Amino acid sequence: MSDFVQSSQDLLDSADRAFDAGDVRAGSRLMWEAARTAIDAVAIKHGWPCDSLEEIKEVIYRLDGVDEKGNSTGFPWYFMHFGVANTFREHAETYEWEYPEFQWGDSAFRMGRKSVKKFVDSLMRYAETERRVQ
Repeated sequence: MSDFVQSSQDLLDSADRAFDAGDVRAGSRLMWEAARTAIDAVAIKHGWPCDSLEEIKEVIYRLDGVDEKGNSTGFPWYFMHFGVANTFREHAETYEWEYPEFQWGDSAFRMGRKSVKKFVDSLMRYAETERRVQ
């Protein structure tokens, strides 16, 4: 798991540098890649498939204890942070003119970066300890 941890941290550091340089598209892509790497670490540890966006969502649902009917006994913490990470993916894969109503401002990017960093840290601790950590 330490390779996943280092890779995730390297991606987050690269994302910070990209955002600091004003490259929102590259920063967004790197934030998503960091989250994806952390999700992969959890999925691989448990033998869960994680090749498509739908399979990634299934990993997140499992972490939040969501059953096959979509019911959960607790707050969907992982899904909430996954939603932010997924928005970074969307920012990396689309052009501003395609969906201008969904573009974030500077403060949203700052908050989103904090959310994804917390998400990645929690996933990596989960992958290393086998217990739910938030």
